[in-house]
Amino acid sequence: MKADDVYRKNVLYETLSIENWIIPMVYAGHISHIVWFKPPWCEQIQDKEIQFYVGKCNTTGCIRTTCKENYFVSETLYCPEEKLENKKKVKLTVLKIVPNRWEQSCNDREPASSAKQGIKVDIDIGTSLSTENDTCTSDQSENCNKNRCDDDNSGQHTKRLCTEELKMKNSYSFSNNDIMTTSENLNKQLEILHKSFCDKNFILDIDLDFFSTQNPFRVMYSDKIYGMLKDLYKFDKPKNLLDEEISKCTTERQKQLSELKAVFNSIHQDRHAEIDHPSKELILILRDALFDKEESPDFQLLHEAGCTCDDTELPHHVSSEGQITLLVSAVQETISHFNKPVMITMARSSITDEYCPPAQVETIQEQTIEMLQDLYLEINVINDYDNEDENVSKS
Repeated sequence: MKADDVYRKNVLYETLSIENWIIPMVYAGHISHIVWFKPPWCEQIQDKEIQFYVGKCNTTGCIRTTCKENYFVSETLYCPEEKLENKKKVKLTVLKIVPNRWEQSCNDREPASSAKQGIKVDIDIGTSLSTENDTCTSDQSENCNKNRCDDDNSGQHTKRLCTEELKMKNSYSFSNNDIMTTSENLNKQLEILHKSFCDKNFILDIDLDFFSTQNPFRVMYSDKIYGMLKDLYKFDKPKNLLDEEISKCTTERQKQLSELKAVFNSIHQDRHAEIDHPSKELILILRDALFDKEESPDFQLLHEAGCTCDDTELPHHVSSEGQITLLVSAVQETISHFNKPVMITMARSSITDEYCPPAQVETIQEQTIEMLQDLYLEINVINDYDNEDENVSKS
């Protein structure tokens, strides 16, 4: 994405999607701290706290970052700090939420009914640099101020509320220990974060595929085809974290992805197009397998699927009903450590990408909204979606 497009509203709206809107907000100066709460099966970035810069690359004009995590390097987003203009520092905190009895639930788990065996999985909290409490949408700012929890007392109060409500409302059998997240270390981290966030405005962003995640490409393609994709798009990790090595790895990855994109564009236009690529033999086998499956394969979608094949596969865990209930309660207990957000955004991720299994999304959304109502008492829910569009709910 071109950095200057951040300041061109219409271009920005056309460019952004649910998986890439946070980094541009950092570049624009709206967010200084991102907290990513991830589910038990998510491994793209390990639990840690890191700081890095987001800025405009003086060579390409695109938004780039100094973060050396493979998650960013494999997407060719890395850029050395000295090549960044208008850079903004951001802190990223990554924490895994693992409910009590989770291991037992995995052992007892049965495949979800009517859900095919098969991300982007996150609950993000981003702090705003603004200290004014005027960021609520439409006419809800008065209610936001009225219902905002009182500093240090808010976490303990909502924690008690959520425990009692869950024990009364959920059909899944809970003890007091089941309600709380398992890790004592996580609770310590949450208390530290609460102190950091207590005087700041923040946005709570919830993707419903946090609770149940489907890798749509594993559903879409056979194991044979998906295996060939992983071989073609394999990401060779940098040997060390020196700037020169990371830059070299980023350049090679960009070349790899560009060449494969060009090859599949050629095949899309002409099935028998001449292929000039080191992995020509594998590409031909993949091409024939796709045409055997359907008359007009979508090679653009195939390339998008390939781009997700780096050092970690897309998360894939279709949760049982009991696991969803455990996760909802754990999330409620987790966010009860924070004051009320100025805005909550919710992505269903069930139509255009199907990262949240379509057969489960309505139930998950219902439980999540009920959980938020238990926490914040008064919320205004705006459903901004229909059957043809990507589903997004804003509160």
